[in-house]
Amino acid sequence: MIVPFSVRDFLDRALTVYPDRVAVVDEPDQPAESWGELTYAEVGRLARAQAATLDRLGVPVGGRVAMVSQNAARLLTSFYGVSGWGRVFVPVNFRLAPAEVEYIVQHSGAEVVVLDPSLEHLRDACSSAKHVFTIGVDDDRIWDTSAGDPQEWEPDENATATINYTSGTTARPKGVQQTHRALWTNATVFGWQASVSDRDVYLHTLPMFHCNGWGMVYGVTGMGGRHVVLRQVDGTEILKRIEEQQVTLLCCAPAVLAATLDALKTWDGPTGRDRVRCVVAGAPPPTRTIERVRTQPPFTCCRFRRSLQAFGAWSLWLR
Repeated sequence: MIVPFSVRDFLDRALTVYPDRVAVVDEPDQPAESWGELTYAEVGRLARAQAATLDRLGVPVGGRVAMVSQNAARLLTSFYGVSGWGRVFVPVNFRLAPAEVEYIVQHSGAEVVVLDPSLEHLRDACSSAKHVFTIGVDDDRIWDTSAGDPQEWEPDENATATINYTSGTTARPKGVQQTHRALWTNATVFGWQASVSDRDVYLHTLPMFHCNGWGMVYGVTGMGGRHVVLRQVDGTEILKRIEEQQVTLLCCAPAVLAATLDALKTWDGPTGRDRVRCVVAGAPPPTRTIERVRTQPPFTCCRFRRSLQAFGAWSLWLR
């Protein structure tokens, strides 16, 4: 018997094995009210509510739903609330100019757009969508947990689950269609290579819109790990979360790793040395950065090697 892959498999496993475990610790400092700590059971309930909302709005299977937001528990939940019931999720770079957002919303054919409250100035750029919601203001309309169950979807692993747009440095941004099978296999293999386990506490320094957080929105969930949301990248905040949340794993670009090491100059708290491992990709880390990692906390360099070919970059494994 062949069972088709679906990104909802990751959430379904967490709901089956770890329903009462804390799934996500939301960013406490943000324009909308923080969701605080959510268990996997609560994330599952919110994802189902979001899918039921899309049913009521008449968004069909294969319909596009865009979200322009910094890292947030609402964004993490939407990867499942949208794609988990057959729609296509379009996470948009929140740093883009209005004209670029307008192009992506139109080009993707998004019927629904959800905006971070700090991005209300983009509302006019989303006018081609039938429905535009704002996080915090429209939460009761998007995640109404009293609205009943969504219509079931028969998984199709070859169906598009997300559309991720390139940066558009050479021309217009290109929409990269990722199927359920592609995302499932990427998250599984990356999670295996990164040794993700149910004991991990993962810090989201990567923007979730970028390659779906390199697949960690799926991989960490499937293993029942804890997601810690970081809205704004800052070296001191990274060190602070590592200590407060007992972070064991994070992924970042070399520049973010360097910023974290720079923050040590004024940091007087514990560093989590020998507890935290980090995957670095996006560009080859400079030799100086590698040297600093070997000699400075919070990481101890374990090995240096090519990363997954899917990223065509480098990874620095630190323990």
